[in-house]
Amino acid sequence: MTVQAECVVLTMRVLVLVGVLSVAEAGTVPYHQQWDVKLASLDPEEVLSKLDLARPGLEAVKAAAGQGDRIKALGALLDYYRRKYPLPPKPKTLPTDAIQEADRTVKHVFQWGPYEAADYGETVNWEWDPRGDIEWVAAIYRFYWAPALAEAYVATRDEQYPKAFVELTADWIAKHPLDRRNKAHPVYKSWKGFAWLDIQTGIRATQICGVFPVLVHGKAFTPEFLGVLLASMYDHQVKTERIPMGIVHNKAIFEQRGFVNIAYTFPEFRESKRWVKLALERAQENLLAQTTPDGVQREWSGGYHVGVLRDAVEMAERASTFGIQAPKAYHERIARMFDYIFWIATPDLGFPMFGDCGRSENFAKKRSNGSLYSKLLWGTQVTGDPKYAARAELDLAKLPRQTSFAFSDAGMYAMRSKWGPDQVYMALHCSPPALTGHDQQDNGTFELCALGRWLMTDSGYYTYGHDERGRAWHRQTKVHQTLTLDGKNTQVAGKELLWHTCPEFDALVVENASYPKLRHRRSVWFVGKRLFVLLDEAIGEGEGRLDLHFQMAPGDVQIDQAGKRATTRFDDANVLVWSAPSIPVTLIEEEGWFAWSYGKRKPRTAFALRHERGAPAVFVTVLLPYRGRDVPEVSCELPSSFVAGADRFELTVRALGQSWRVGRDLKAREAWCGQAAGGSGG
Repeated sequence: MTVQAECVVLTMRVLVLVGVLSVAEAGTVPYHQQWDVKLASLDPEEVLSKLDLARPGLEAVKAAAGQGDRIKALGALLDYYRRKYPLPPKPKTLPTDAIQEADRTVKHVFQWGPYEAADYGETVNWEWDPRGDIEWVAAIYRFYWAPALAEAYVATRDEQYPKAFVELTADWIAKHPLDRRNKAHPVYKSWKGFAWLDIQTGIRATQICGVFPVLVHGKAFTPEFLGVLLASMYDHQVKTERIPMGIVHNKAIFEQRGFVNIAYTFPEFRESKRWVKLALERAQENLLAQTTPDGVQREWSGGYHVGVLRDAVEMAERASTFGIQAPKAYHERIARMFDYIFWIATPDLGFPMFGDCGRSENFAKKRSNGSLYSKLLWGTQVTGDPKYAARAELDLAKLPRQTSFAFSDAGMYAMRSKWGPDQVYMALHCSPPALTGHDQQDNGTFELCALGRWLMTDSGYYTYGHDERGRAWHRQTKVHQTLTLDGKNTQVAGKELLWHTCPEFDALVVENASYPKLRHRRSVWFVGKRLFVLLDEAIGEGEGRLDLHFQMAPGDVQIDQAGKRATTRFDDANVLVWSAPSIPVTLIEEEGWFAWSYGKRKPRTAFALRHERGAPAVFVTVLLPYRGRDVPEVSCELPSSFVAGADRFELTVRALGQSWRVGRDLKAREAWCGQAAGGSGG
């Protein structure tokens, strides 16, 4: 099955689950039939006929057009845009990186991701795949090279930058007319019409609209080129209106954002207001379908959550300039999406690395370096709620007393001891099926950060396209902190059985139908907001090897196979992973990698607790963060009569000079954690 077919199948599965989206729109074409539709590019000679020349400011354009002088009319239109979009002042400091990138682009040398730059030569082959990664090709089609040209031009006023934009853009337009949009890519043959796919079309439109107000001031930006560019922008609108993606997907939002941005940047098109109204209707339907009621984008991957949120907000704001207001449900869902960022954000203000989501390699020492810092400030600007900015700035007076939160619809959980960079924090993921393949088969997995350091991290996604074997390795269930049977990948079928939070402790019970005859139930107690007790149950009749996997942050780790425990060996903060002695498991070291961003990874310590019996089986593990290098003592007493799958469970755990009695009753939907005999409790 092709990637596209898998995407459609997954999307339709979600459509059934959510029961929200109806894609039957008058004048649109079903996704699988869109390549049969005949479209033709607008002749630049006709572009003036698509404009509302009665708009204020276009008097000279209208007069010249009325005289049949097209070039004079386009010249007047060029003057109009230069007045409408004044050139920004030079920045106080030169953007060195942008200038270097722009200088390369002038020479037709492009660079993307972790790869070396590639020289495209005098004649640009837009389909070239110099680094064997489809994401490179997509980035070039999406005009990700254009913003650096605009930034360099603002800073230097050097005419070579708008000249390069005009030459490259005119070349792309000439080589990609709408009537040849269904051409298959020569390398990625399954991607029919790659240059005009929904996401390419939408993002390219947004990039061009972003740089137009700057680069329009260049001497190379002639009236003739303005006509060519406006005709291409109209082509983008025709394609998106007539053949939208039409399924629930992040791409459908990115596509409609480009649709809105052309109308917003060029409201002189007669159809701009109608385009915006249509885009907002489509965006609302798609947004509500691809996010949970509690506000999580259904790909369960932080980057796509932010991308969809960004586009949804921008579309609503730009629609309002046309007097078109987004409905209440649209704004409410946006607020819930900001709530997800607020609660799930890591101590260093990043996302947990679930699915195709990266994060800075090192713990951010400065809050403003966190990738979600600006997003939280933005949340307050958009919604008026001060708590988002308070989270960014760590304004404790404006933060809620509650510190842990469950997104039960999404199966996303954040447990934390307090606000601040030295909190103890666990993010756990056990979700229903995702919208697309950006999720991984890792239900029950978690990340642990404590006392100012990452201690147990996700393996990361590593790559999309340049290394299929490497991507497949990082997506395996067994390289995540969860249970496997014979090391095989699990199904994705998560659900919540219990959630409880209070100042003294958190408790969570989730379950995944991991294999046809085996369920994995994970119970977590955040004891005294200081340590975690994990009860993992393999419930069912699945025959085979049961492994409970753990991965440590990169760095020195001490493995004690006899003691069935492992500890990190940092100077400042560490974690002990301890298995109850009465549980019949053997500690097995495994291959481990940590990939923090695209194309970058390093080896790290990983291991599994292998149960000596088959299912049904029980694992009991304690995760204890601590300061310094002296490893704390841990002990616990297990009920000998407990059977995997029972509703009620209770045990006593001792650590840090204290003793707690923790338990749960699923039938009563209750959990507890209190003082036990012989200790002060929590």
